[in-house]
Amino acid sequence: MTEKDQLRDFILKELAWDRSLDGLSDDYPLLDNGIVDSLGMLKLLEFIEDKFTVVLSDEDLIPENFESIDAMAEIIEKRKIAA
Repeated sequence: MTEKDQLRDFILKELAWDRSLDGLSDDYPLLDNGIVDSLGMLKLLEFIEDKFTVVLSDEDLIPENFESIDAMAEIIEKRKIAA
C-alpha cells in the first residue's frame, strides 16, 4: 500500500468522508471542501508522524501541506529525505 493509499484510507475512516471513493483523488482540495479542518489537521499530523516515522516541524504545519493527498505525500517525502 502506497503512502497516498494509506493517507486516503485514513481520510475515509477517520475524517468522515461521506462521498464516493472515486471522488477522493490525489489532488482533491480537502481544506476547501471542508473535509479537513483544524482538528482534522491535528489528526493527520499525528497519523503522518506515527505511520511514516517522520517529524513535521512548526514550519510544516501550514494549510498548504494538508490541502490534498498529493501535498501530504510530498511533505512526507521531504521529511524522509531530510532525516
